[in-house]
Amino acid sequence: MSKNLAARYPATHGRTAMSAAPIRTHNGPTLLALARQIQAMRANTAKFFPRDVFRDSAWDMMLELFIAEQQNRPLCVKELILVSGESSTSALRRIDRLEGAGLIRRRTDPADHRRLAVTLTQRGTDAMTAMLRHLDLSMTEDGRPQS
Repeated sequence: MSKNLAARYPATHGRTAMSAAPIRTHNGPTLLALARQIQAMRANTAKFFPRDVFRDSAWDMMLELFIAEQQNRPLCVKELILVSGESSTSALRRIDRLEGAGLIRRRTDPADHRRLAVTLTQRGTDAMTAMLRHLDLSMTEDGRPQS
């Protein structure tokens, strides 16, 4: 996503404001609800197409991380690998790329030092917020894409 797009739809919350009111989209639902809807739509594509044809594990990981952040729920690397639908090796490479791009962060889980917790960085949160708002603005009131 371009920096211009992120600037057009700035995040309205910070890491410390997780208990604040949910971020509303242009058409009314929260960004969390929109992210869940997109996640469900992506899962349903497997009913119609081979799983590996319409798969973008980075997007699936970012959606799951955004949802987890909005729910103030921790995610570990193992859970993110499962969400990706890829082999462990491929998923870890994708996680490395997302971390290298400054979108996610891995840290030792304070509750269990054997695990690595994964969270969005502020840049990742801002990018996901901007992207979800962009998707929301590109849809009509009935949820169909604008022509």
